[in-house]
Amino acid sequence: MILSFHPCFTADHQIILGDRPLNEEDRQLIRNAQAVILPQGRFDRVFYECLAAGAPMFPNYEMRRAYPGKVGQSRLFEAFQLPHPRTFRWRRVELFNKAARIPHEFPFVVKDDESHEAEGIFMATDSKSLKTALGFLALKEGRENNGFITQDFVPSDGNVLRAVIMGEQILTYWKRPVTPGQIIITISKGARIDHHWKQNFQEKGKVQARVLARCTGINLAAVDFVFDLSKMDPEPLFLEINYFFGRRGLGGMDAYYRMLFRAIKEWLKKMGLSPEIVELV
Repeated sequence: MILSFHPCFTADHQIILGDRPLNEEDRQLIRNAQAVILPQGRFDRVFYECLAAGAPMFPNYEMRRAYPGKVGQSRLFEAFQLPHPRTFRWRRVELFNKAARIPHEFPFVVKDDESHEAEGIFMATDSKSLKTALGFLALKEGRENNGFITQDFVPSDGNVLRAVIMGEQILTYWKRPVTPGQIIITISKGARIDHHWKQNFQEKGKVQARVLARCTGINLAAVDFVFDLSKMDPEPLFLEINYFFGRRGLGGMDAYYRMLFRAIKEWLKKMGLSPEIVELV
């Protein structure tokens, strides 16, 4: 039996929870399910109920659970020996300030653990800008805060390669700055999408994204890579994994759901289940 919690995909059973909690009937369906389709970004009680029942899920958020936030992702990159900028983890600002020395040369990057869309990401170019970044992080410290990371700056001229893992398919495009000298960029704040620039680098990113998917089981995520453009033939370095991401670079909402539909059907077929049961509505 295939169970869907996704409002856009019907299956043997479809549950649209909205704001209501799971009931016993829902839990019984989860326990009986051979596969569960979740909405993108759904990481709450539904996920944990499916996990406890041993039900295969699409998307698979086990790595998101095991390695949460940017601090967790830095551990993931280390655990699976994936190339990434040299990174240090800090539980509190006080511990950073007590360090014998700053473990990076200026400039370097400071990232809040739970930052999104470049909020909480700082370029420390000198002592003054570092103090500003640390002041922001100190205000956020509390019981639920997992700290922050500091990371070597990679001279990429602000260009970030995004590789979207969607089942067996990997799609890539660049997020490029619109103004000279812009280093920290996001699509929501005006970054230019480019599908054609440096195709050879895009192929390298696809290879590394497939390595990540193969060794972790991640089947729906947007992975950001950076390249050291001061080198003749640089390799991609993992920056972060985004489990909830925009669709503009994929051609918009309709194109995204068509690709997602295909990925889900391929996933079901690979497990020996009937993909015809699932329909896009």
